[in-house]
Amino acid sequence: MKITKKNFKNIPKEWLFFNPLNNSHDNYFFKISNKIGVIFFFENNKEEKKYLKKIKPYAEWCQNKGINFLIQSSLYWANKYSAFGIFLDSKNLPISNKLSLASSKKKILIAGKVHNLNEANKFGKFLNMVFISNVFETQSYPDKKKLSLFNFFSMCFLLKKKKVFALGGVNKSNFKKLKNRYLYGFGAISYFKN
Repeated sequence: MKITKKNFKNIPKEWLFFNPLNNSHDNYFFKISNKIGVIFFFENNKEEKKYLKKIKPYAEWCQNKGINFLIQSSLYWANKYSAFGIFLDSKNLPISNKLSLASSKKKILIAGKVHNLNEANKFGKFLNMVFISNVFETQSYPDKKKLSLFNFFSMCFLLKKKKVFALGGVNKSNFKKLKNRYLYGFGAISYFKN
């Protein structure tokens, strides 16, 4: 199955951010249900080749279980593994890609994350799904500062035409504090360990 616009209707409300290079996460990865989506990501560009080699068994497991998943940065590999779409990081997005994304987002699902109003304004227009980060303090990235609630709600409003998700320290309990009509769901790492 190729990535297509028809996928946009069945977007999960919860997303596990999963780095296939971190084997310590395997014990909870294989326990998730098909109501949860998976975003395969890597930390830096040096890891990309290694990441693409390691992703195959995880992508195939998701396919077999009917789990929607996104692959970071590579339209080729997303199509190869019949992914739900692609995931992009604004820090690693060259200008040439921005031009092709503007026309691609009508055909494929493109997700990414933003950290402030400036990124939301500039990068958000290229995306169908937007993860706003860091909403709370997080175990996975303890050095990253959390957003103020004012900035978070401002970004939700700015991105109201997209599918907007909270990311960073989010769980079902504290998600209720963030809920507003422009917020669709959340993404997490640590939450899925429990």
